[in-house]
Amino acid sequence: MGRKGENIYFRKDERWEGRYHKGRKANGRIKYGYVYGKTYEEVQKKLTPLKKNAEIMLRLYGKSIMEFHEWSGQLLEDWQANLKVSTYSSYRHKLKNYLWEQLGDLSLYQLDEQNIGKAVEAWRLQGLSLSSIKSIFRVLNKTLNQAVKQGILEKNPCTLVQLPKAMKSKVQALSRNQQKKLKKVAEADHDNRSAAVILAMETGMRIGEIAALTWDEVDFEQSMIYVNHTYQRVTDNQGTKLHLGSAKTEAAQRSVPMSGTVRDILLRLKIQASEETFVFTTNGKPCEPRLLTYHFHRIRKKARLEKVHFHQLRHTFATRCLEATADVLAVSRILGHSSTKMTLDTYGHSIQEQQVAAVQAMTRAIA
Repeated sequence: MGRKGENIYFRKDERWEGRYHKGRKANGRIKYGYVYGKTYEEVQKKLTPLKKNAEIMLRLYGKSIMEFHEWSGQLLEDWQANLKVSTYSSYRHKLKNYLWEQLGDLSLYQLDEQNIGKAVEAWRLQGLSLSSIKSIFRVLNKTLNQAVKQGILEKNPCTLVQLPKAMKSKVQALSRNQQKKLKKVAEADHDNRSAAVILAMETGMRIGEIAALTWDEVDFEQSMIYVNHTYQRVTDNQGTKLHLGSAKTEAAQRSVPMSGTVRDILLRLKIQASEETFVFTTNGKPCEPRLLTYHFHRIRKKARLEKVHFHQLRHTFATRCLEATADVLAVSRILGHSSTKMTLDTYGHSIQEQQVAAVQAMTRAIA
């Protein structure tokens, strides 16, 4: 039994244990530190300087003495009810695999420009792309903004950190000849799921949006497709699972006009669909994106195209649209971009090429 006010106890394993107040957890509960020894006096001797040091640190840093993994873990738990399953899964993955690994054991007050910069460099050396690093950094920034809002930190150190810069690479759309070859092979293929290739090339829909598409969202009278959902694999405590959820942003929930080719293909599939709910289905459920990707690569190989990935079909659609018209707003809305700036940043080269062609045509006309 411990002596009054000392927090030193005799344990069942015949050791003495002393504990001291280190601060508070993210949920407000007291956080304790522990020391052990063979005698009461030994533990008391160890405990005295630790208590004094903890008191000094608490006076200097207050709640910011809390470790980052504890703070961000509690925030994630608090946010879960208001996050989409896919967003929660993404945040959890970034925290667990990157942020906690590099910064988790640091107290909030220790998260300065230098330590965050070291973490960014570590991610770069791991081979992460700049877009992945920025995505991880956004989660860190969000958690520290919350610490500022709650008065735990005076300012967010992320504002001082310079992320690596990379040259913007030109989006690789298929050439017109490659597009024709791929379309020809897909149209002749015996498996209905190959139609997803044409759908991506002629609507700009993402693979998760195609996988989630239902017949209720296909309007043959108006020749429109209504994009409302996405189907994707997300991570959880047990590993990964498939999740059907709403489209990633408000802008992503959109209407996409059908080309004549897309309309004809979907009409043919509808006749064969019977009572199915989803356009592309496996045992009554949405067809997993990985399976659609498999069929895409099978078609790609038949068309003798190398180093082409499914998302390039969306780029190809956007490029062809912008080559045909300079209406960036209309193309941006069809793609489900949150702003025309995003469209211009990604596909500006297509508009520039069109502008050059216009000037050349004007020159020829007045020559």
